[in-house]
Amino acid sequence: MKNHEKNILIIAGEPSGDVRGAELIGELRKLAPSLSFWGIGGDRMADNGVDLVEHVRDLSIVGAWEALKKLTRIRTQYRKIIATVGERKPLAAILIDYPGFNLMVAKELHSRGIPVVYYIIPQVWAWGKGRTRSIKKYVDKPVVLFNFEKKFLKDFGIDAEFTGHPLMDKIPADLDAGKENGTLTVALLPGSRKHEVTSLFPVMLDSAELIFEKRKDAVFTVAESSNVESSLYDKPLSDHPRLKISRIKDNTISALSRSDFVIVASGTATLETAIMEKPMIIIYKAAPITFILYKLVADVRFLGLVNIIAGKEAVPELLQHNATPEKIARTMFGILDNKATLTKTVDDLKKVKTSLGEKGASKRAAEAVKRFLEEKELL
Repeated sequence: MKNHEKNILIIAGEPSGDVRGAELIGELRKLAPSLSFWGIGGDRMADNGVDLVEHVRDLSIVGAWEALKKLTRIRTQYRKIIATVGERKPLAAILIDYPGFNLMVAKELHSRGIPVVYYIIPQVWAWGKGRTRSIKKYVDKPVVLFNFEKKFLKDFGIDAEFTGHPLMDKIPADLDAGKENGTLTVALLPGSRKHEVTSLFPVMLDSAELIFEKRKDAVFTVAESSNVESSLYDKPLSDHPRLKISRIKDNTISALSRSDFVIVASGTATLETAIMEKPMIIIYKAAPITFILYKLVADVRFLGLVNIIAGKEAVPELLQHNATPEKIARTMFGILDNKATLTKTVDDLKKVKTSLGEKGASKRAAEAVKRFLEEKELL
């Protein structure tokens, strides 16, 4: 890549950011075909023509303890990115989530006069409100997925553009396509990170055993991620030979469409479950120090995005020591066996879904980026 090319630095340090980045780039290429992209991402961004200098599988982290363990590697990659900025001289940068890393990059880019678009801002409304100062100082154009984020940032004097959530484009015409009649189908969504699958998938399978004990017609679907090696699914599955379990890779919506109920790791998948209007239980297990820090600094009552958006516990959260097979199974049947509770749960999920905006979010985000580049006379 030559310096005179109209190149954009783009950084997504998580699998979900890789998906959002790929969607955004796909739309940007239609609007501004002269642009080229390089940076940090995953397979989807690479498939959309991003020249990767680092892959997300080597950087994805959650929580303080995980960050400390990868601190040396993170510092190395930061220096590598900044050095490459000096070589390639990007017109601008698009930073996606991954706040600890990306806000450091934003500060350095700002000092070099390189404009910064931040797409999917840090969750400053949950914790780290101090980061709003960094966003105000170092970010030229925040683009947000949730309308409440726009309102939140406005209180700090930050003008953000709300474009809606790209997940809305995934909604199929039939929310129950592929579902078998006469069975109870439970989707297991253990996350897209190695440590999530390691800590949550065995618990989900043990829960499935208890569900099967009560409902012999129960079948299960596990949504797997290509960011996680298959062996981390194979071994736990081999310990549960009597369960009828189908496996779907990189297609959460397909797994959800055939389900009656969902056991899901906290994260973006909870929103996918909400837009499919499927009742769920959110579970999560983090390193003890990470969870303690979360409880100390969090400004929200809930971990799950669905509940944060709803402003209440629309669906149960079973975290840390509460995420036991017995509690998961008991909570699931408490919802499914109570018609009023089930109806209320689905109604609350529909309200969350409505708040995510209309379809076409990635296109609107791309249009916002293009307008910004034009205003800066970079296109």
